[in-house]
Amino acid sequence: MTRCSSRYDLLRRAVLVAAAIAVVAPATASAANCRLTESVKDKLDGAQVAFVGRVVAVTPVQGAGISTFDYRFRIDHAIKGIAGDRVTVRAARLIDIDNQVVTPSNVTIGVLARHAGGRLVTNSCALVDPGSLMGASDEPKGGLIKVAIGLVLLGLVVVYSLRRLKRRHAAETQGLAFRPDPDLDASRRKNGGSDPKV
Repeated sequence: MTRCSSRYDLLRRAVLVAAAIAVVAPATASAANCRLTESVKDKLDGAQVAFVGRVVAVTPVQGAGISTFDYRFRIDHAIKGIAGDRVTVRAARLIDIDNQVVTPSNVTIGVLARHAGGRLVTNSCALVDPGSLMGASDEPKGGLIKVAIGLVLLGLVVVYSLRRLKRRHAAETQGLAFRPDPDLDASRRKNGGSDPKV
Protein backbone atom coordinates (compact mmCIF):
# COMPACT_ATOMS: atom_id res chain seq x y z
CA MET A 1 0.00 0.00 0.00
CA THR A 2 1.37 3.38 -0.91
CA ARG A 3 1.60 6.41 1.25
CA CYS A 4 -0.97 8.28 -0.90
CA SER A 5 -3.63 5.60 -0.65
CA SER A 6 -3.29 5.36 3.14
CA ARG A 7 -3.85 9.12 3.40
CA TYR A 8 -6.83 8.77 1.10
CA ASP A 9 -8.28 5.97 3.30
CA LEU A 10 -7.63 8.01 6.41
CA LEU A 11 -9.33 11.06 4.89
CA ARG A 12 -12.26 8.96 3.71
CA ARG A 13 -12.70 7.47 7.20
CA ALA A 14 -12.54 10.92 8.79
CA VAL A 15 -15.23 12.18 6.40
CA LEU A 16 -17.43 9.17 7.16
CA VAL A 17 -17.03 9.66 10.92
CA ALA A 18 -17.79 13.38 10.58
CA ALA A 19 -20.87 12.59 8.49
CA ALA A 20 -22.08 10.07 11.06
CA ILE A 21 -21.57 12.59 13.85
CA ALA A 22 -23.36 15.25 11.82
CA VAL A 23 -26.37 12.96 11.41
CA VAL A 24 -26.53 11.57 14.96
CA ALA A 25 -25.51 14.62 17.02
CA PRO A 26 -28.28 16.97 15.88
CA ALA A 27 -30.93 14.33 16.54
CA THR A 28 -29.59 13.78 20.04
CA ALA A 29 -29.07 17.49 20.66
CA SER A 30 -32.53 18.39 19.39
CA ALA A 31 -34.02 15.66 21.55
CA ALA A 32 -32.28 17.17 24.55
CA ASN A 33 -33.09 20.81 23.71
CA CYS A 34 -36.57 20.70 22.21
CA ARG A 35 -38.27 20.03 25.54
CA LEU A 36 -37.24 23.44 26.83
CA THR A 37 -39.21 25.48 24.32
CA GLU A 38 -42.81 24.82 25.42
CA SER A 39 -44.68 23.30 28.32
CA VAL A 40 -46.24 19.85 28.32
CA LYS A 41 -49.67 21.52 28.55
CA ASP A 42 -48.94 23.54 25.38
CA LYS A 43 -47.71 20.41 23.60
CA LEU A 44 -50.83 18.52 24.70
CA ASP A 45 -53.09 21.30 23.44
CA GLY A 46 -51.35 21.18 20.04
CA ALA A 47 -51.38 17.39 19.71
CA GLN A 48 -54.14 15.39 18.05
CA VAL A 49 -53.30 12.21 19.98
CA ALA A 50 -51.79 11.73 23.43
CA PHE A 51 -51.20 8.63 25.50
CA VAL A 52 -48.90 7.03 28.06
CA GLY A 53 -47.56 3.67 26.98
CA ARG A 54 -44.70 1.21 26.63
CA VAL A 55 -42.85 0.27 23.44
CA VAL A 56 -43.38 -3.40 22.63
CA ALA A 57 -41.81 -3.51 19.16
CA VAL A 58 -39.70 -1.36 16.83
CA THR A 59 -39.78 -2.23 13.13
CA PRO A 60 -37.69 -0.50 10.45
CA VAL A 61 -39.73 0.87 7.55
CA GLN A 62 -38.41 -0.24 4.16
CA GLY A 63 -38.24 2.23 1.30
CA ALA A 64 -38.20 5.41 3.37
CA GLY A 65 -35.51 7.94 2.45
CA ILE A 66 -34.26 8.40 5.99
CA SER A 67 -34.21 5.69 8.62
CA THR A 68 -37.82 5.50 9.76
CA PHE A 69 -39.36 3.09 12.23
CA ASP A 70 -42.80 1.89 13.26
CA TYR A 71 -43.01 1.96 17.04
CA ARG A 72 -45.66 -0.35 18.45
CA PHE A 73 -46.97 0.83 21.83
CA ARG A 74 -49.09 -0.85 24.47
CA ILE A 75 -51.26 1.96 25.84
CA ASP A 76 -51.46 2.27 29.60
CA HIS A 77 -53.52 5.51 29.62
CA ALA A 78 -55.29 6.99 26.59
CA ILE A 79 -55.41 10.74 27.14
CA LYS A 80 -56.54 12.35 23.91
CA GLY A 81 -57.80 11.23 20.50
CA ILE A 82 -57.21 7.50 20.79
CA ALA A 83 -59.05 4.39 21.91
CA GLY A 84 -57.78 0.88 22.31
CA ASP A 85 -54.84 -0.71 24.03
CA ARG A 86 -52.26 -0.87 21.20
CA VAL A 87 -51.12 1.64 18.59
CA THR A 88 -48.39 1.99 15.98
CA VAL A 89 -46.65 5.32 15.58
CA ARG A 90 -44.17 6.11 12.78
CA ALA A 91 -41.09 8.22 13.48
CA ALA A 92 -37.42 8.67 12.79
CA ARG A 93 -35.25 7.11 15.48
CA LEU A 94 -36.76 8.27 18.77
CA ILE A 95 -34.65 9.60 21.62
CA ASP A 96 -36.44 9.66 24.98
CA ILE A 97 -36.32 12.34 27.68
CA ASP A 98 -33.24 10.66 29.19
CA ASN A 99 -31.37 10.92 25.84
CA GLN A 100 -31.63 7.16 25.30
CA VAL A 101 -32.67 5.52 22.05
CA VAL A 102 -36.22 4.20 22.47
CA THR A 103 -36.30 0.41 22.39
CA PRO A 104 -38.88 -2.17 23.49
CA SER A 105 -38.95 -2.10 27.28
CA ASN A 106 -41.18 -1.80 30.31
CA VAL A 107 -40.48 1.93 30.65
CA THR A 108 -43.55 4.15 30.33
CA ILE A 109 -43.34 7.05 27.89
CA GLY A 110 -45.67 9.99 27.37
CA VAL A 111 -46.32 10.28 23.62
CA LEU A 112 -47.88 13.14 21.67
CA ALA A 113 -48.66 12.43 18.02
CA ARG A 114 -50.58 13.69 15.01
CA HIS A 115 -52.25 12.15 12.00
CA ALA A 116 -50.35 12.34 8.72
CA GLY A 117 -50.89 10.26 5.61
CA GLY A 118 -53.38 7.94 7.29
CA ARG A 119 -51.08 7.05 10.18
CA LEU A 120 -49.88 8.45 13.46
CA VAL A 121 -46.50 10.17 13.43
CA THR A 122 -44.35 11.65 16.17
CA ASN A 123 -40.79 12.76 16.88
CA SER A 124 -38.39 12.89 19.81
CA CYS A 125 -39.62 16.33 20.86
CA ALA A 126 -43.12 14.89 21.30
CA LEU A 127 -41.96 12.38 23.93
CA VAL A 128 -42.63 13.70 27.43
CA ASP A 129 -42.54 12.56 31.01
CA PRO A 130 -45.61 10.37 31.58
CA GLY A 131 -46.38 11.95 34.96
CA SER A 132 -46.25 15.45 33.49
CA LEU A 133 -48.53 14.39 30.64
CA MET A 134 -51.06 12.86 33.04
CA GLY A 135 -50.89 15.98 35.19
CA ALA A 136 -51.41 18.29 32.21
CA SER A 137 -54.42 16.27 31.12
CA ASP A 138 -55.95 16.39 34.61
CA GLU A 139 -55.87 20.16 34.91
CA PRO A 140 -59.29 21.54 35.78
CA LYS A 141 -61.31 22.66 32.81
CA GLY A 142 -64.33 24.92 32.57
CA GLY A 143 -63.16 27.67 34.89
CA LEU A 144 -65.62 30.20 33.45
CA ILE A 145 -68.51 27.79 33.78
CA LYS A 146 -67.63 27.14 37.42
CA VAL A 147 -67.50 30.89 38.10
CA ALA A 148 -70.87 31.40 36.38
CA ILE A 149 -72.47 28.60 38.41
CA GLY A 150 -71.01 30.08 41.59
CA LEU A 151 -72.43 33.52 40.77
CA VAL A 152 -75.86 32.05 40.05
CA LEU A 153 -75.83 30.20 43.39
CA LEU A 154 -74.69 33.36 45.17
CA GLY A 155 -77.53 35.29 43.51
CA LEU A 156 -80.07 32.70 44.64
CA VAL A 157 -78.81 32.87 48.23
CA VAL A 158 -78.94 36.68 48.21
CA VAL A 159 -82.48 36.72 46.74
CA TYR A 160 -83.65 34.16 49.29
CA SER A 161 -82.07 36.11 52.16
CA LEU A 162 -83.56 39.43 51.03
CA ARG A 163 -86.97 37.82 50.69
CA ARG A 164 -86.75 36.43 54.24
CA LEU A 165 -85.67 39.82 55.58
CA LYS A 166 -88.56 41.53 53.77
CA ARG A 167 -91.09 39.08 55.23
CA ARG A 168 -89.61 39.47 58.69
CA HIS A 169 -89.72 43.25 58.44
CA ALA A 170 -93.35 43.14 57.27
CA ALA A 171 -94.27 40.87 60.17
CA GLU A 172 -92.54 43.18 62.67
CA THR A 173 -94.35 46.26 61.35
CA GLN A 174 -97.71 44.50 61.69
CA GLY A 175 -96.93 43.41 65.25
CA LEU A 176 -96.86 39.75 64.39
CA ALA A 177 -93.25 39.18 65.19
CA PHE A 178 -93.57 39.42 68.99
CA ARG A 179 -96.48 37.67 70.65
CA PRO A 180 -96.01 37.55 74.39
CA ASP A 181 -96.71 34.29 76.05
CA PRO A 182 -99.73 34.68 78.31
CA ASP A 183 -98.10 32.42 80.85
CA LEU A 184 -95.22 34.86 81.48
CA ASP A 185 -95.45 36.69 84.76
CA ALA A 186 -95.95 40.44 84.80
CA SER A 187 -92.47 41.24 86.10
CA ARG A 188 -90.87 39.61 83.14
CA ARG A 189 -92.99 41.60 80.68
CA LYS A 190 -92.08 44.83 82.41
CA ASN A 191 -88.36 44.11 81.92
CA GLY A 192 -88.86 43.83 78.16
CA GLY A 193 -88.80 40.07 78.11
CA SER A 194 -85.59 39.66 80.04
CA ASP A 195 -85.32 37.37 83.02
CA PRO A 196 -86.44 38.94 86.28
CA LYS A 197 -83.83 39.52 88.92
CA VAL A 198 -83.77 36.80 91.45
